[in-house]
Amino acid sequence: MRKPFAVGARIVRSAVLAAAAAAAAALSTSAMATSPMLSVPKCAEHDDMVRILAKEYKEAPKALGLVGGQRVMQVFVSKQGTWTIVVTRTSGDTCIVAAGQNWEEVPMEVGQLDPRA
Repeated sequence: MRKPFAVGARIVRSAVLAAAAAAAAALSTSAMATSPMLSVPKCAEHDDMVRILAKEYKEAPKALGLVGGQRVMQVFVSKQGTWTIVVTRTSGDTCIVAAGQNWEEVPMEVGQLDPRA
């Protein structure tokens, strides 16, 4: 009985990550235009980007997911509430797709998800 739930949870998680990536891509132009991150390069090598986000904004990795099996999407968050979403290609190039403020955790337990969803 656990197998269908596990598959359902994976589908829900994949759908959430896909929606987040789509939203980030759609909002990236406006988010970057109003963000104080204009001094941060939009793209850099992954290790460099992680260092920049840590040094300039005190952001650390909070979540990640695969995008199409060829890219990794990561969310970086600071204790002050700033956040950045980056996408890393297989080449190691990492680009900021969205950034903002007022990050808020929404507690959700996988056990509460409807497996039929």
